Parts: sequence; structure tokens; C-alpha cells
Amino acid sequence: MNAYLHRVATGEVLELAPVSILGRSLECQIIVSDPRVSRRHAMIRKQEGGFHLFDLGSFNGSYLNGARVTAVRKLNNGDIITFADHEFRYAQVGETPKPVVTAENLDGSTIAHVSHNPVIIIVSDVKGFTALSEAVEADELAQIIGSWYADCERVLSEVGATVDKFIGDCVLAYWTAVEPATLRAALHAAEQLLASCERIYGVRPDVFERIGRRFEVGVALHAGKVAYGGMSRSEFTLVGDPVNVAFRFESLTRELGRSVVISGDFVREMPSLRPYCKSHGVQVVRGRTQSLEAFSLNEFPAG
Repeated sequence: MNAYLHRVATGEVLELAPVSILGRSLECQIIVSDPRVSRRHAMIRKQEGGFHLFDLGSFNGSYLNGARVTAVRKLNNGDIITFADHEFRYAQVGETPKPVVTAENLDGSTIAHVSHNPVIIIVSDVKGFTALSEAVEADELAQIIGSWYADCERVLSEVGATVDKFIGDCVLAYWTAVEPATLRAALHAAEQLLASCERIYGVRPDVFERIGRRFEVGVALHAGKVAYGGMSRSEFTLVGDPVNVAFRFESLTRELGRSVVISGDFVREMPSLRPYCKSHGVQVVRGRTQSLEAFSLNEFPAG
């Protein structure tokens, strides 16, 4: 599916990338030169079979069909997106139904390529998101979570990770090689995601002071062999047991009261990490017959 934004005022047509940041910064994929528009104002991301609009904690807000965006919104053909008084009309070209693959038409068909390789997986989730949702107004929550999405995108892209998807208050990303450089990159990403908590707190300190809580995330790291690639025309993702393990280990950050939980498989790939870790023994993973040792990180290694 291809999608576009049409600037209503000029008729300019802008093709959307899988992830497009909109704002007045020259680093944005779609630039809106107006001091009323934030530097990184909004994001349009392709996921779950369509394009979704996120406000990135903008000062003046993002509007969809005249209503302020206070949560992630899936875009539909003809929707009007507004920043200040800049209007964009969303348009998409629908998918062509996939042909039935037979011996007669195989040579003319494009088959989705799915790789089966070891990868490094990182999962990060906002701690206490349900309580946070109950304690703050929807527009305040949208600013906070939108800023966190943007920070995740920045941190993970800087260390060469591929963001698979955002699921509510959770992000899943991966590296398609398990080697010293990517193992170090994953640790650096975990460290930066924890550091981002202070930056997100700074987006709306008034909100956090009012409810008497901090902004915190949990991070899990795991290494294993998965299938990844185009599972359909609209879905490029990871599939396999290691994905389940990574999500389970992220949930352990709350059960164990730790910020970073790392699988035994990750530690085996990077034995120099062992002195920086604390073992929490073998953990049962739901739906999995084989258990796996879990470690938490006491401190990040230098370098």
C-alpha cells in the first residue's frame, strides 16, 4: 500500500515513507515551516496494515478531521490532518489482491522473502502505564507517549536497530546479526532508553509532579533465531519463539523490580557481560517447554 499527503493549499503531493516525521526541523521527512509547528510535531508510521498518526508531544497539537489527536489514530482515505492552519489530505492506493500462486504463474509472481537468522531483540515497555492512563487526561497522555515514541525511534535508529512495531506503550526492535558490534549496540540502546525517561519527564514535568510519579520503562534483551520478512503485503515482522521470550523477559522487569533483564542466550553470546549481571535463576516462559535463565543488569559496561 502506498500513501500520500496532499498539501491542501498548494496541491503538492508528498509520498509517505514507512516512518515519516512531520515538523519544522530540516531533519523531518515532511517540513512544515511555521513557528507554531513544533520541530518534531507528529509522526505517520506504517504498521498493522495501514498508516497511523501519532502526535509527538507538540505544543499546539495535531488534528485529524477537526479533532485533536490524543491517541494513535489509523488514517483513512480522505482524512484531513491539520497542524496550526496547515492542512494535508491523506490518500492511499489500495492493495491489489494477491494472485493464487500456481505452477503456471509462479515465474511471474513476487514471493515474499522470509529469512531465518539469529537476531538480537530488544523490547521496552512503559512501567505503570495503566495507572498513568487513569491519572492524566487523554491529551496529556498523548503528548507523553508521543514523545516517548519519537525518542524510541531516534535512539534505536542511531544504533542501527530496525523498529518492528509499537504496540500501545511497548516497542519491539531488532538487529539482524548477532556479533560483538550489535551486542554492544543493543546494550547502548538499553542504556539510552533508560536515560530517555528523564527527557520524557521533562516534556510535562507539571503532569508528573501533580500525580507524584516518575516516567519509567523496562527493557529486555534476547538473542535467538527467528523468521523475519514480509509475512504479507502489509506486514513485515518477526516471528518465532525468541519474540515470545523477549516479551516475557520484559515483563520480568516489573516482577523482579529491575530496569533491564537479559536472557541467558544473550549473555552466552557476550560472556564479558557476566560480571555486570545478577542471575535470577531459570524462568518459565508461558507456552514454552524449555525454561531459560534470566539476568538483570547491575551496571552498563564502559565503552
